[in-house]
Amino acid sequence: MIRDEKGIATTASESRPGVRPTSHRHVMLMIDPPIPARFEGIGRFAREHGWRLTLANRLVRAPRGWSGDGAIVTLRDDPAVLRFAEGLTRQGIPVVDITYHRPEISIPRAIPDYRGAGLVAARHFLDVGLKRAVWFSTSWSNVQRLFHEGLVAGMGERCEVARFVLSEILPRSRLDDTDRFAAALAPHLLALPKPVGLLAYNDEEAARISALCLDIGIQIPEEVAILGIGNDTFLCENQTVPISSVIDDLERNGYEGAALLARLMDGAPAPDAPVVVPCGGVRARRSTDTFAAESPVLREAVQLLTERLDNPPSINRLAELVGVSRATLDRLFLRELGRPPHAELLRRRLARARELLRDTDLPAAEISTRCGFCNPGWFSAAFAKAEGLPPLKWRTASRIGSASVPNHDERREKKRG
Repeated sequence: MIRDEKGIATTASESRPGVRPTSHRHVMLMIDPPIPARFEGIGRFAREHGWRLTLANRLVRAPRGWSGDGAIVTLRDDPAVLRFAEGLTRQGIPVVDITYHRPEISIPRAIPDYRGAGLVAARHFLDVGLKRAVWFSTSWSNVQRLFHEGLVAGMGERCEVARFVLSEILPRSRLDDTDRFAAALAPHLLALPKPVGLLAYNDEEAARISALCLDIGIQIPEEVAILGIGNDTFLCENQTVPISSVIDDLERNGYEGAALLARLMDGAPAPDAPVVVPCGGVRARRSTDTFAAESPVLREAVQLLTERLDNPPSINRLAELVGVSRATLDRLFLRELGRPPHAELLRRRLARARELLRDTDLPAAEISTRCGFCNPGWFSAAFAKAEGLPPLKWRTASRIGSASVPNHDERREKKRG
């Protein structure tokens, strides 16, 4: 964007001869790693607005002699991309960064809610009764820091959060050495107080740490519950123990990055802060399918509820089955879970309903029955209150992409407002 002597902002294309119409804009992409979801989001916006896209190999060099209207980049440590972005900015051509690895560089951004993803992960661990957590990543940057910050804040002051960063244990030249990886991390994993939840920077790193845990005899999820970030379905579901993952919604990240670039090319001022794209919750799989209560009575009670979601015992009968009074059972639930038995039963019914809506084509009435709701109307009302959408609309939105599904933070803010 260029400002004339009167301070009036114009786009670079408007300041040059032969300006292209809005529907014929030419946009350069220099994005690494080449995550398909980001390209899908950018591509969707480009098709909607008639853009022409060029993809540069950012690992070689910045494109020479390119003349276009704007660029979307991922600023990390690659000098070619940094030079390209700086050169375009000097020419008044808008550039948008869709990551936050280089906060010291002032540039318009549309980014995932990294801290929010850490908060979502913490809530998931707390929901399954875990009071300890550990962060794992191969390296450490501003993005990893924000994920970790969210995890620590979400777990709360009373919970322990450890941190394993491989580059702080091994030299950079050895980070991909499988033997050195195992030798460096195995003692730390074995020494961890258990049970513990482990949040990895991405699904690839979650798979790597999962394989190591199994190799050294650590049970997943009973001893270490593992959670990745990114929800790479292919990777998560093709592990010995399928991996749960935070849905970071990079498709929407790409789309919002393109939308921000469009506004800048139209002459809008750069926003004062990054556009933040909320994450979409957790896709739970076997790697976190556990319940880590300290009380064996509580573990047994929750197991009985889970096994009989369609026809659970009454709370009084549940207390008899586990051999305690109703008052004692209520105290155990409140002390360790922070909610009474009936609230835990509803939470588990809704979690099962989400799985069936997402993974099957069963009608809502059948899902209502399988999850133990007394009638479809009650199920629909309870689901909409918890998730922000009625069951079938939630199913449609979740299959289109998590960008359409309100997450827990968004629902909480709406309630406050």
